[in-house]
Amino acid sequence: MRIDEQDFSAKVELPCKIFCGPDSMLEFSGVAVNINTGSLLLQIEPHNGPWQPVLGEKVRLELSLPVNVELAKAKSLNVRARVANVMDMPDGSQRLELHFRKPSFKDSGKIEEPSKTAGNGWEM
Repeated sequence: MRIDEQDFSAKVELPCKIFCGPDSMLEFSGVAVNINTGSLLLQIEPHNGPWQPVLGEKVRLELSLPVNVELAKAKSLNVRARVANVMDMPDGSQRLELHFRKPSFKDSGKIEEPSKTAGNGWEM
């Protein structure tokens, strides 16, 4: 079995951008709270402007992944997804269940170089 065929599920809190509408011109912020092999659960705050998610609608997501390694570039997970479920929460926010097929990882930031101190060389 290849690793990309294995099922996984993770509870996360990853900031993300949602691009929707004609030519993905509208942009909103949200937080991915759960991610599975081919789907994710996305929390969006109330007051997301004129956009109301519709079942079957296609959106583009850009999830910011945390960086834990020194000298590593920040990465983002980019997916095209379909809205599979919309849940209205008591606080006015919404949770979207989104299904996707082919995620791609992209660089989203610059390498952070260690700072140099006077006469001390590199600071770790």
